[in-house]
Amino acid sequence: MLEKQAVYEEVQRLEQQCTDICRYLWAHPETGGNEKLSVEYLTGILEQEGFRVKKGNAPEYASAVRNGSRPEYASAVKNGSGPEYAFLAEYGSGGPVIAVLAEYDALPGLSQKACAVREPVEAGGPGHGCGHNLLGAASVTGAIAVKRYLEKSGIAGTVRLYGCPEEELLSGKVRMAAAHMFDGCDLAVSWHPGSVNSVYDGGYLANVSAKFFFKGQTSHAAFAPERGRSALDAVELMNVGANYLREHVIDKARIHYTTDSGGFAPNIVPDHASAWYFVRAPHMYQVKEILERLDKIAQGAALMTETKSEMQVGYGCYEMKENHAFADLCYANLKEAGTIRYTPEELAFAKELQDTLDPAVVKEEEKMYRRGPVLMADFVAHRDFWERVPLTASSDSGDVSQIVPMGLLNTTCWPAGCSPHTWQASAACGSTLGEKGALHAARSIAGIVCDLLNQPEVVEKIRKEFEEAGGQEYQPVCG
Repeated sequence: MLEKQAVYEEVQRLEQQCTDICRYLWAHPETGGNEKLSVEYLTGILEQEGFRVKKGNAPEYASAVRNGSRPEYASAVKNGSGPEYAFLAEYGSGGPVIAVLAEYDALPGLSQKACAVREPVEAGGPGHGCGHNLLGAASVTGAIAVKRYLEKSGIAGTVRLYGCPEEELLSGKVRMAAAHMFDGCDLAVSWHPGSVNSVYDGGYLANVSAKFFFKGQTSHAAFAPERGRSALDAVELMNVGANYLREHVIDKARIHYTTDSGGFAPNIVPDHASAWYFVRAPHMYQVKEILERLDKIAQGAALMTETKSEMQVGYGCYEMKENHAFADLCYANLKEAGTIRYTPEELAFAKELQDTLDPAVVKEEEKMYRRGPVLMADFVAHRDFWERVPLTASSDSGDVSQIVPMGLLNTTCWPAGCSPHTWQASAACGSTLGEKGALHAARSIAGIVCDLLNQPEVVEKIRKEFEEAGGQEYQPVCG
């Protein structure tokens, strides 16, 4: 407990820096693939702290693809290196090597001031409606606290802070995995802002993005319609087929799409059109099976319209591999981290935000917590919360959990009833509500890593469960 207390004290000393990071990233939102300022800012802090920093497009990762322990990844790698705005910051020596995952990409169109009415900072601009400004801040703060503990204690062990871009595109960690950036890690810790303090033994839906391109023949739609072969007809027929397919897949699968007609006028038979699909399911093998069936539907649509179809698979991310021993450790540390305390002014702001939400949605969320009226959930959700309220979104963090055991926790950063990817979430993430949730996450992360460094029997138990779970062979889906 003395070691844990020392780490907690380091987190407390870093409170102002954690707040500063939250505010900088929130004030400089950058969408996936454009996180230049975010990376420069975060790596500057880590380098000043004494971490060894490597950038995602560094040449050592390209050589790792050729010479690394997982050569089968090479076929999935584009350009032989990780994403430009990924990085690895490392401190310490020896094992265990523990990864802490940080994200910092924003969402398009969710610019928002820290107020209780919809008011963008920049009309149409990006904003942190998923709280990745908090995510990056807490992970960096937790890693620095652990680094200082390692420095003072002299014990063996290595902490790695991974800067992970493009999470909202579901591609960053996939590309990082393909470039071997996670090689050498023993375990990983991740977190996400939410509306309650909770842990997840497993979760996320596996997901693959695929585009279907159809090629036909133009013609005048009135003068010579018989000469035309409409690519748009093929898209519409494919979507009809996909609608029927939905009845014949597993209940937990999700198939959703958008389309582009190509911008033709109604009197022109369009010779090209496309449909963009996301397929989600609890496991990647299920996604791949459904995708094969979708491709057959596309081929059928092409046959009916005498057009040609082509499927182009984009990035895909895996589900989170279950690890109950790791979740137990995260749960214990989340409870040990204490309670978030809010001022009357903060609670008043939270109530203003909550009042903009559908009351039925708020009540439904309160039922999930098995509690009466909830404004800011200052408690830790019951241990079975992850089973009752599964993660039905997708995240490239699932890919990391396929490589090494990963622990995942959430902390309260916005009011009950609020969901991510909304202006209300963005407003909360730019306020002290979110900043307090980030500091709570930093404290929890530091505690978890401290336990992993000092309790080899816990590490062994987690890794044993990971290895015995087996499962599908992992290979990054990079298109």
